[in-house]
Amino acid sequence: MKETRFRLRDIKFFFRFAGSAGWIGLVAILLGIVTTMLASLLPLSTKILIDFVIMKKGFVRLKEILSSLSLEQYYPAVKTQLESLTFLLTAIVVLALVTGTMGILQRYLSVRFQQHLTYNLQLSLFEHVLRFPLSFFRKTPSGYLTSRVSDDVDALQHLFLDNMVQILTKLVYLCSGFVILFSLSPRLTLLLITVLPLYFIISYIFGARIRSASWQEREFRAETSQSLQEAFSAVELVKSSVTEKGEVKRLSGKLKDLLRKRMQLMLLGQSSQYLSKAVQIFLTVLIIWAGAHEIMKGAITIGDFVAFSTYILYLTQSATALSYTHIMLQPSLASMDRLKELFMYLPEVTDKKLYMPSVLRGEILFKDLYFSYDGEVDVLKGINCLIRPGETIVLAGPSGAGKTTFVNLVLRFYLPSRGDIFIDGHNIRDLDPYWLRKHIGLVSQEVFLFNDTIYNNIRYGRMDADEREVIEAARLAGIDEDIKMFPRGYNTLVGERGLSLSSGQRQRISMARTFLRNPPVLIFDEPTSALDEKNERRLKESMRRLFLGRTVIVISHRSSLLEIADRVFQLQDGLLKEVSRV
Repeated sequence: MKETRFRLRDIKFFFRFAGSAGWIGLVAILLGIVTTMLASLLPLSTKILIDFVIMKKGFVRLKEILSSLSLEQYYPAVKTQLESLTFLLTAIVVLALVTGTMGILQRYLSVRFQQHLTYNLQLSLFEHVLRFPLSFFRKTPSGYLTSRVSDDVDALQHLFLDNMVQILTKLVYLCSGFVILFSLSPRLTLLLITVLPLYFIISYIFGARIRSASWQEREFRAETSQSLQEAFSAVELVKSSVTEKGEVKRLSGKLKDLLRKRMQLMLLGQSSQYLSKAVQIFLTVLIIWAGAHEIMKGAITIGDFVAFSTYILYLTQSATALSYTHIMLQPSLASMDRLKELFMYLPEVTDKKLYMPSVLRGEILFKDLYFSYDGEVDVLKGINCLIRPGETIVLAGPSGAGKTTFVNLVLRFYLPSRGDIFIDGHNIRDLDPYWLRKHIGLVSQEVFLFNDTIYNNIRYGRMDADEREVIEAARLAGIDEDIKMFPRGYNTLVGERGLSLSSGQRQRISMARTFLRNPPVLIFDEPTSALDEKNERRLKESMRRLFLGRTVIVISHRSSLLEIADRVFQLQDGLLKEVSRV
């Protein structure tokens, strides 16, 4: 777990995602401060009611104050207004309406700012994560990552502006309240100042513990999300293996860890609230005792004491809310730490000046290439080969020989550990990977279809394609006739991961998607593994036409595909054992 300290630079880091809505947040903060300052005047109405309206006292002191300010000429008018109950009630109603209206406006602006910030932050984070190298996704479960991108952003939005406005307004209320309290009774105010720091001591003690526990709770939540996603994604395997009880047991363990951590968070939060409440009760008793003695000595009026007591109630609530807000923002700060960690992860490409040739001819040269995933065991060893433009090669070999690694290096999903790959004479390290992948079509053995229509799944990667182009690509992949048999044709929803279709249909839709892109280099990973003999024969006929003028790499165990190859590369134990001509 990371160190959990509050850092202002982290707040600045995330505030920049507010963009053009930053002014909305600033206006919301200013409105909150002004509303709080106006609301802090309301408790004074109790003093005016008791001392001026009911008991008709306090005017001598009022006259002294006005004289000290050279405003004694206004004394008669002020005295008349303060004695009027109608004026007092009207002032209270007007002040309440103004503060209420400003509060509604402030809340509206706060929510608008939060939603704008959340949108920008989540979109920027998603875009940033998509730039991570493939190795990151290989070692990071998708459900865990989804939780961090979604849940942590949701938790962070409450830091901006809810907690910020809460902290600032409560601080303003405390400051303005102390000024008013000091004018009512300096001695009682000093007594209050000696006790009030206890609230912040409680907040400091519990805050760090809650933030640490919140980080762990977020981790447990992400792991639970991952377990759920895995179970639902592999439901066919779960059912066929009759492991439903095992999955429930596995999730039960994750949920117990999550609930245990949530109970810890709840106990920490409740303990801090209980101690804050105890301080509030102690302070109230202390002020009543001291205030009674001040009244009996004639140091303050009853109106002063009632107003002071009212302010004490508001101020202790503000202090409690301030300490509680500090504690409750710890989960948001924990989410901020986790999101900052993702933003600090370096993307796949950090050099924006990588080369993008105008065309790709399709020449691929491996020169004394070695590759290792862990930096210790070489998966590919001393590979030297040249694939000429327009040449079709079949890459054969047993499972684990390094065939998929070979094509992943061509796609620049990984960079060589040693040696080099040259594309049209350019070192692959110097080529922009996004440009390169736009010119290479991959049909993976692990087909992925989105929960969308067949039409949109084929268009994925070329959303500007028209209907004629989509149908032609489907025809080349041998899936057009199957699609027409569905009641909704190309508008048929394929379901999550395309599970409503057969494996052969999914594979051919994936091929149609690649055919539609029409790239100069094609890579097929076991393209006929899910096809029957009839569809394989039809696909081979389409391949012969499609392969003309393109560089093609085909990974296959089937000897029937060797006849379409110009050469066959044999990989075994990471070594290019032989190159045979067909």
